[in-house]
Amino acid sequence: MFDLLIRNGLTVTPEGPKKLSVAVKDGKIAGLFDCMSEIPAKETFDFTGKIIFPGVIDSHAHVTYCSDFFSGSRTAASGGVTTLVEMPQSGHLPAIWDESILKQRIASIDETSVVDCALYGGVKANHMEHVEELIKGGVVGFKVFLSDAGDYGSFDDASLRELLRIAHNYGCLVAVHAESQSICTMETQKIIAAGQGAEKNSDSRPILSEVLAVSRLCTLALHEHAPVSICHISSGQVADIIQEFREKRLQVSAETCPHYLLLNSEDVIRCGAWAKCAPPLRDPNTADGLWAAILTGKIDMIGSDHATYTDVQKSDGSFWSAPGGFPGLDLILPGLFDEGVLRRGLSLNSLAQVTAANPAKIFGLDTCKGSITVGKDADFAVLDPKSKWVFHAADTFYDTKSPRYPYEGKTFQGKVVSTFVRGKQVYKNGKILAERHGKYIPASR
Repeated sequence: MFDLLIRNGLTVTPEGPKKLSVAVKDGKIAGLFDCMSEIPAKETFDFTGKIIFPGVIDSHAHVTYCSDFFSGSRTAASGGVTTLVEMPQSGHLPAIWDESILKQRIASIDETSVVDCALYGGVKANHMEHVEELIKGGVVGFKVFLSDAGDYGSFDDASLRELLRIAHNYGCLVAVHAESQSICTMETQKIIAAGQGAEKNSDSRPILSEVLAVSRLCTLALHEHAPVSICHISSGQVADIIQEFREKRLQVSAETCPHYLLLNSEDVIRCGAWAKCAPPLRDPNTADGLWAAILTGKIDMIGSDHATYTDVQKSDGSFWSAPGGFPGLDLILPGLFDEGVLRRGLSLNSLAQVTAANPAKIFGLDTCKGSITVGKDADFAVLDPKSKWVFHAADTFYDTKSPRYPYEGKTFQGKVVSTFVRGKQVYKNGKILAERHGKYIPASR
């Protein structure tokens, strides 16, 4: 007898969407059966009219930057995210520089998270002595910046080349925030001197700064035969450059974020610092071009870049001094279903690829995550495709429920109604059903 049976949903498998019964045993997918089959199970869920997606893997989370795994993991569960790939830096915790800090972060996951988590390692230029121990500890890769990253530090070409050589030796991913700092500094200073504000946000960090940084990074990575990932690209033009390097056989992946697909520069004018991020939101035509890159398979994965700054943090100073970033990891699946599937013709399988299968493979999590396949973890995001709803921060699990962020009042069609992590239902219709259930998932190399 199986532990769990999920019946009558349209199940998005690697072979395509199918009406199936999915059987679960010991937290794993144990069988895929015709809906008419009589399958004995201790517990049965009937999801007639719903779509069963593989649990979403958020490739770029910052849940501990402003808050903790308690709030962040509950936010994740409410959006069908079953695995968070958490970045190493934090606003109130030490960055993951070494094995001891890694173990502390893993303990936090075990104690408070309701979804599973993988972790990036941190590394500083000229201080790479802990890279090997973090790789052995299972980090999915190392996050670096080519632009200014404050206390976390940034990389020049020589230091980046050294890290890429190490990455080649260990088969380890280097994920890069790729903007040219000198271009961004110069353009921002011009705009501030002219007394301009949020309306010039995109010009302050132009697409050219991404183009230059990505070209430089990929050239170095190609020379060193190192696997790299470009974080949160904001333009199809950048995706085209990445594609050119793929054709040269560079192992490079492209990540974008929901906000570059669902919002645009007009939202920055409307919301000010609450819609500020880096790279910035672009004009509507650029957003369309990024969607074209999604539809043609040039984008590999979606990361939320989720960070829940308070109203005080966002309003303390000018637009230019306000921190960049805003929440949205609970909107990855419903947002891309609404805009991508219903409005732009994105297939259900393509949506499952960019939100689950591709990140699982890129991060070395595909031994247990990423698809509805026998033997994989029973991670499911159940979406009601007919449900129309209005987003309000007050209804979320955010630790800050500010109504000033750009998604406030936005209508979506497609709502996550249930989330399962390793066979356990952790979320149902607005309620968290588990105090803690998540665990650390190390990368497999």
